[in-house]
Amino acid sequence: MTHAPLAGIRVLDASQVLSGPYCSMMLADAGAEVIKIEPVDGGDHVRSWITEGDFSAYFYAANRSKRSVTIDLKRAGGRALFLDLAERSDVVLENFRPGVMARLGVGYDDVRARNPRAVYCSISGFGQTGPLAPKAAYDLIAAGYGGTMSVTGDAGGRYVRPGVPISDLLAALTAAYSITLALRSRDTTGEGAYLDISLLDGQLFAMSHHLVAYQVTGHEPGLHGSAHPQVAPYQTFRTADGEMNVAVLNEKQWRAFCEVVGHPEWLDDDRYATAGSRNTHRTDLERDIERALASRSAREWIAALEAAGIACGPINTTRDLVNDPQLESRGMYLDIDTPDAGRVRVPGAPWRGPGVMDQWSAPPALGEHTDRVLREVLGLAPERIAALRAEGVIASVERQATATGGRS
Repeated sequence: MTHAPLAGIRVLDASQVLSGPYCSMMLADAGAEVIKIEPVDGGDHVRSWITEGDFSAYFYAANRSKRSVTIDLKRAGGRALFLDLAERSDVVLENFRPGVMARLGVGYDDVRARNPRAVYCSISGFGQTGPLAPKAAYDLIAAGYGGTMSVTGDAGGRYVRPGVPISDLLAALTAAYSITLALRSRDTTGEGAYLDISLLDGQLFAMSHHLVAYQVTGHEPGLHGSAHPQVAPYQTFRTADGEMNVAVLNEKQWRAFCEVVGHPEWLDDDRYATAGSRNTHRTDLERDIERALASRSAREWIAALEAAGIACGPINTTRDLVNDPQLESRGMYLDIDTPDAGRVRVPGAPWRGPGVMDQWSAPPALGEHTDRVLREVLGLAPERIAALRAEGVIASVERQATATGGRS
C-alpha cells in the first residue's frame, strides 16, 4: 500500500455544516486522523437536515473517514478535554463566528499555550478582521456579498444562488490547501500557525476575471444565463428534444461549427465574422443557432459536433450522475450501507495523489468513537469516562453505517 501523504497527522475538527467538514474530509482522504468534535445535544447541525426518514444527505456527503466524539464545550470538563486533545493534535479546525472559540476558552491562544506546533484554522463568513468580521454568514450570504449571485441567472430575471454551495466548497478547498502549506512550513520552522479563512475571500477569487473586465471596460457583466459574457457561442441551446451545451472558442472551431450545422454562409455574415462581432450580435446568433439545432436531437448533434472536434455535451441531472460510466471508470463512487436509506452511493475524492483514498470509512454515528478516542489518545480509564458521561460532558451512541467498498 502506498504511504498516505498525511498519515500521522491528527486533526481535531470542531467545525459543523459544510465548509469545515468538507475541509477535514479532504485531509482524511489523504490519510489524516480526523477526530470530529460534536455537541452532545444533537451533534453537527446537518445531522438534523433530514432528507428521508432519519437520513441526512448533507452529513453523509462531507463526513467520511472521521471519528465522532461528543464533548460539551460549554462545560469546564469539556473544555479541558478539548485542550487535552488539542495538545496531542497537529491541526485544530473550527468554523464558528469570530470570537466564539476564544470565549469558550478553546481559541487559538488557548491551544497555542498548550501546543505551539498546532496549526489552528478558523473558517468564517467574512474573516476574523474587518468591520464585517462579527457578521453571521452562510453560503447564501457569501455568494450574494461576494458577487457570484450577481452573475448567476437569466437575463432580465432575478439573481440566483448557484445550485451547489460554492462558497462553502471554495472555503473548504482553500482551508485544506492552507493547512497543508502550514504543515509543510512547520516541517522547516517547527512552529504552528493561525489560518484565517473567509468564505468571502474565496468568492472574490472566483470573480477575478469579472473584476478585471469591469475595470477595463466600465461595464458590469450582469446576467447571461448559461452564456459567457465575452464569448459566443458558449452557452446552452435548445434542440429538437431538449437542451445541450456548446462551446466555440476560436475561429477554427467556428468554421467547423458552421459546417456541421449546415450554415456555411454564416462565415460570410458580417455579424458573425469575428469573435467580437459574434459577441456583439449574440441575440441574433442564438436565434439562428437554435433554429438550426431544432432539426435534430441533442444526442445526434453531440455526436456530430464531437466528431468535428467541437466541445459540447448534455446537461445531466442528478439521476444521470448516479451511475455515469465516465465517473464509474474514474473510480468516483463510494457505496455505503445505511440503516435508514439502504445502500447509498456518494462521491469519492476528486483530489488525487499517491496514498489518497487508499482507505476510508463511512461517516460516523454521533459520538460513536468517544470512549475509544478518550481511552487511546488521552489514556483515560473507563471509570473516568463513565464519570464524564454522568456529568453530561460526553455522550455516545452505537454504530449506524458501514462502508462497503473503496473506489469503484
